[in-house]
Amino acid sequence: MKPLTAAEIRRRYLQHFAQQGHQILPSDSLVPANDPTLLFTGAGMNQFKDMFLGKGTLPYRRISTAQKCLRVPDLDNVGFTARHHTFFEMLGNFSFGDYFKKECITWIWTFFKDVCGIPAERMVVTVYRDDDEAFAIWTQHIGLSPDKVFRFGEKENFWPAEAPSKGPNGPCGPCSEIYYDSQPGQPYPPKQGLESLPDNRFTEVGNCVFTQFDRQPDGTLKPLPQKNIDVGLGLERIAAVLQGAKNNFETELFRPYLDHLANRTGVPYGTDPKRDIRMRRIADHVRAVTFCIADGALPSNEGRGYVVRKILRRAARDGYELGLHEPFLFAMVDLVGQLMGDQYPEVRENAAQCRAILKGEEENFLQVYRQGLQRLDQFLATAATPAAGACTAGSGEFAFQLHDTYGFPVDITQKVMEERGHRLDEAAFERAMEEQRQRARASMATADAVFTASVAVKLRDAGHRPGPFTGYTQLAAEAPLQALVGDGDRLLPRADAGQKVLLVAAATPFYAQGGGQVGDRGTIRTATGVATVTNTTALDGFHLHQAVVQEGHLLAGQPAQLAVDSQARRATERNHTATHLLHAALKRVLGDHVSQAGSEVSPERLRFDYTQPEKPTAEQLQRVEALVNEQILLATDVQAVVQPLAAARQAGFVALFGEKYGDTVRTLQVGEFSKELCGGTHVRNSGNIGSFRITTETAVAAGTRRLEAVTGTVALELAQRERLALASLATSLKVATDKVVDRVQELGDELKRVRKELEKALAPDLAAELTKLRAAVLANAVGHAVVFERPGLETKDAQELLAMLRKAVDPVAAVLFCPAGTEVGVVAAVSPALHGKVKAGDLVKAATAVLGGGGGGKPEMAQGKGKDAAQLGAAVAAVKTLLAGAGLAVG
Repeated sequence: MKPLTAAEIRRRYLQHFAQQGHQILPSDSLVPANDPTLLFTGAGMNQFKDMFLGKGTLPYRRISTAQKCLRVPDLDNVGFTARHHTFFEMLGNFSFGDYFKKECITWIWTFFKDVCGIPAERMVVTVYRDDDEAFAIWTQHIGLSPDKVFRFGEKENFWPAEAPSKGPNGPCGPCSEIYYDSQPGQPYPPKQGLESLPDNRFTEVGNCVFTQFDRQPDGTLKPLPQKNIDVGLGLERIAAVLQGAKNNFETELFRPYLDHLANRTGVPYGTDPKRDIRMRRIADHVRAVTFCIADGALPSNEGRGYVVRKILRRAARDGYELGLHEPFLFAMVDLVGQLMGDQYPEVRENAAQCRAILKGEEENFLQVYRQGLQRLDQFLATAATPAAGACTAGSGEFAFQLHDTYGFPVDITQKVMEERGHRLDEAAFERAMEEQRQRARASMATADAVFTASVAVKLRDAGHRPGPFTGYTQLAAEAPLQALVGDGDRLLPRADAGQKVLLVAAATPFYAQGGGQVGDRGTIRTATGVATVTNTTALDGFHLHQAVVQEGHLLAGQPAQLAVDSQARRATERNHTATHLLHAALKRVLGDHVSQAGSEVSPERLRFDYTQPEKPTAEQLQRVEALVNEQILLATDVQAVVQPLAAARQAGFVALFGEKYGDTVRTLQVGEFSKELCGGTHVRNSGNIGSFRITTETAVAAGTRRLEAVTGTVALELAQRERLALASLATSLKVATDKVVDRVQELGDELKRVRKELEKALAPDLAAELTKLRAAVLANAVGHAVVFERPGLETKDAQELLAMLRKAVDPVAAVLFCPAGTEVGVVAAVSPALHGKVKAGDLVKAATAVLGGGGGGKPEMAQGKGKDAAQLGAAVAAVKTLLAGAGLAVG
């Protein structure tokens, strides 16, 4: 019988729970919506937190999903072990106050035994030590022998782990895990003193969490009125079990990546254990970064973007060590789409964007990786040589910085250091690594805030429901104030002058920040007071007006007049529609790989981030600007239509990169030039934009660039300012405005010529300097040496002078001191024949240590600078002593 594929396992699981009355919902994005406590979605239950609290609005009490997940606390284990991953799929079924332990255990057992065909003798289970109910269900209802049911403590079989003794407070409960036994028939490990099952024999394939308690501040476990079920099964592990694979990486989920890498490198997987680790790690990481980017989590230097970049660079570094010295990860994006695109179409739809971003990141990494070697050289040039057996001071922390920030392998750091006579402080490096692991675990741990009720939940508890948004067709409305929310998310009966509050109305024309468009501002008036709205946001359907009471006071329940700042809104609409036209124009000029990677649309300007590996030329940007203005002049009606997502996609409407959509969407169309899904506000006709001007174009990350532009009156004002500036410049240059460029070019050429003449006049006569320097050289038995002071000589001139000396006198060790004010430049040169006795870097370090500075370079040439010219004599003496010790006296 052919083993089940991962896709078939996923299908059977969802079908199985659909038959048990579960609503099948799609995976949530890897970027959690409305949950600031998480960087990434790490479990199937994340999107249902309000449902677990009994505060959610979904009309289902039973749900099942296949959820894409990302976890990074065990990042360093990926590739080394059989089952650790960053990205993985979690099959889940959930009950919110509906069924409980008996049904849950029965259905999970049926899935593994009957649906997947795993023999009963191949499975054992664990339960919490005090969970007699679960133990009885497994042994009496399911019929497992008691010796196949292991009782463990709160660290292994409670969620959150160790919650009874350590917290956090809030919903929690025991869990029961199902394990696959790879050695059936062998004696089970003795239960006495056993704290967990040995993973070299048992593989966890499922975990059933029974959320039945509410932990109190005093540590007591109070039964919850609504008992919930949260089941999570690792698809990759189940696939490995059912396909008889030694580890997850040898299933059809990963094997194609390993084969691809084998073809690229010419070395098959399984040839070298160390290479195999790198290949497995790349296979895992390319899935992770592709899914992250497809969901809008782009590489950056902070937050989730930092995590994405870190994973990406680890994979790129592994490829470099495998001999792939050019970008290669971007070429594996299509493989991710082939293997995962049927279930997760976003990795296919966003493939072009993923490729562009990955390629740019890889190119940057290769440059950074080589820079890492240079940074290591610089560190060693200034580090003191340790005593025999001792570690180089600061080396552990520096090695961690290279490893963590630049993806630089610590084994190479260690090897280079040994070659240079240094020793890595491995203990300090490991301490820094452990601190990082602790930070990662803490960031992924269940915090007190995980089950804290949001403002939206509190509003619903008070009986409020989200009101309609009327701002597509009107900028003013009358509606009662449903609620006033103050500090600490407290619902207030009254807000007085000067007080900051969130105002919630039964209906509103204020657009809530989203889709790149800023929230509306304006005023809200009642019979007793006036509030200024500075921004509007949305949470779980509620429009939250961020306001300050300016006059009088506001009361909850009062009728109110809501008025949007019409001038700001119209300017925002011009910029928003122009953003759509800009996106379409960029695709036409640069290519279909261009996709929106972020935007900000405000009354003052628009900012548009887009995927593009290279900087566009001035000519390309001019064509883009011309295309947008051409569409403005055509004065095309802008059509907004609400329709099913499937119909919109079929009609060619573009879904924005990383956005998540429901079954029904709002489409925005400007003729046949631009067709996008968009819930924002727009002009009614493209001619309303007036004009469009690109103001800046910059890079924001590898493979991602940014355009800023203005429209309407702002563009007109910019043109007027530029015209005045040009007229002023023409007057100063005494030429007509159309001759300004020519005159500036003439002046530039003249300035270059004068500078060259001045540099030539002021340049030192190096031939004369060489004559003086040679006169000071002293011959020794092993070679020649000289220490010379030359005030005011520039470093580049000093280097050239010593290069001339090395050609004229060989072998030679020479040091030039070049005082200038309070500082002293130091340049040293040593012929290769003398490197066994002294190196240029040693001479510079000896001098700058006295002068209070630093420096570095290569054994044959080094340079540095000291900050205390008063110590010049002492520095000269230190260098002479070092040379004398090498048999190179200078008198």
